Amino acid sequence: MSFLLNYFIYIIVFFIIAIVFERWLKKKWKIKKSKGHFYKAVNPFQRWTEMAMIIAFLISIWFVDNPTSWLIGYFLISLSFRAFMEWKYNREEKEYILTLYSMFIYLLVLVIGFYLI
Repeated sequence: MSFLLNYFIYIIVFFIIAIVFERWLKKKWKIKKSKGHFYKAVNPFQRWTEMAMIIAFLISIWFVDNPTSWLIGYFLISLSFRAFMEWKYNREEKEYILTLYSMFIYLLVLVIGFYLI
């Protein structure tokens, strides 16, 4: 019981630090607040490619022995592709910096969550 409580407190503190650091990144790099709550692709190719990756992931998850590493791989590939597309086609907005930061945070939480518990 105390292990789960300690882990829960660790996750909450980790996310608070992550949110504060994200706000600092936005201020330091002068990244504008995103419009809306959902991500908008920079072009149709990115939108269709990300949808195809999601469908391929959901179908392939049934055929793998270790879905944990498959999930980590999916996040790594998906967010890397998104950051590349933002860097390539929308560099002046600097959103790719936040995408790379989000990728780091998601992967860190997934690795800690799946391999320490």
